[in-house]
Amino acid sequence: MNKMVIAILLFLACLVVCCVIGSLIWEIYYGQYFLYVEYESPLDSPAALAFYQILSNIVILNTLVPISLYVSVEIIRLGLSLLINRDSKMYHPDEDVPAQAHTTTLNEELGQIDYIFSDKTGTLTRNVMTFLKCCIGPDCVK
Repeated sequence: MNKMVIAILLFLACLVVCCVIGSLIWEIYYGQYFLYVEYESPLDSPAALAFYQILSNIVILNTLVPISLYVSVEIIRLGLSLLINRDSKMYHPDEDVPAQAHTTTLNEELGQIDYIFSDKTGTLTRNVMTFLKCCIGPDCVK
């Protein structure tokens, strides 16, 4: 997930917690002292009240995460996967196989290589491995 989406969700969680704490404080100190309205607590247990407050605050504050954000991210992912499919440098001429992105999150997973296993005997790769490029920081070696 994008860091901005995680930040928005964390902000939403903090707001929900603050609203629940504020609601419970108001309920304890001011909720029963209305002179113009008869007060009956809707719930007997503070835990039940907190649970219902959490649910209602999530429903009220969920508009902080706009639907258009999710749609925009998915459209960008789809466009990038189409670019991967059309990339002529990702074509394998010996087997006549172009690159195929079967998922929209493939471009996000490409840069997450931790280990490269080498086959010195060539039994797995038939010795057709070619070194194209290695980039470490700003330095690239071809």
